[in-house]
Amino acid sequence: MKASATKHDVGEPGRPQADRSRLSAAWYDLVRRSSGALAAVYLGWRATGRENVPATGGALLISNHASHLDVFMLGVPLRRPLNYVARSTLFVPVLGFLIRSLGGFPIEREGFGVSGVKETLRRLRRGGVVVLFPEGTRTHDGNLGPLKPGIAALVSRAGVPIIPAGLAGTFESLPRGRSIPRRHPIRIHYGTPIAPEELAGLTSAAVLELVGERLRQSVETARSALDAATDPGRPNPRQSSPEA
Repeated sequence: MKASATKHDVGEPGRPQADRSRLSAAWYDLVRRSSGALAAVYLGWRATGRENVPATGGALLISNHASHLDVFMLGVPLRRPLNYVARSTLFVPVLGFLIRSLGGFPIEREGFGVSGVKETLRRLRRGGVVVLFPEGTRTHDGNLGPLKPGIAALVSRAGVPIIPAGLAGTFESLPRGRSIPRRHPIRIHYGTPIAPEELAGLTSAAVLELVGERLRQSVETARSALDAATDPGRPNPRQSSPEA
């Protein structure tokens, strides 16, 4: 199957894409299904907006970063396998092999660097979905932090749909400093994609503002769903807001 980086059909995720071998896709799907079943029992996750993830072709999935659970929870609801970046220090024997087998590739902690950008673009051109956390690191307080300025250039250069994804509950389950997740509901929302045409002609600052705003909207949607799940009787200002 030949994937086009400019094609952005949107629909319910279907069969695994050809950005990896059938064996790799089968292994990923096994881990995804197993993780999803465990998370459903232990955490009680729910996801909305899956129809916003393109059924074919390359795409960037950008998300807030609150926990080590994030990359797993983003992938669990989707049938398409994800590619994601990971700190180069994690690529040690055994762990590094596992990360690579599930679509991970290394970057330096300080930033993407040339090799990270090239590998991201290569996987997008092969029709893959690449996960990025534009904050650059996990939050300390559960709130969305400022986005790294460098993400604007990568997003503009990618030429693929940008799907903003919001996570809520992963911080409460596994924040910094905790090694074992506590039981807590998790909500995931995949927002409306930003088409490459929307970014054409924008300055880096404008791109960063647009991406940040759409990401905040997805996080708010996920947070509202989590609030409703954890305390159904409590008035939710997010749900009554005109912008919601």
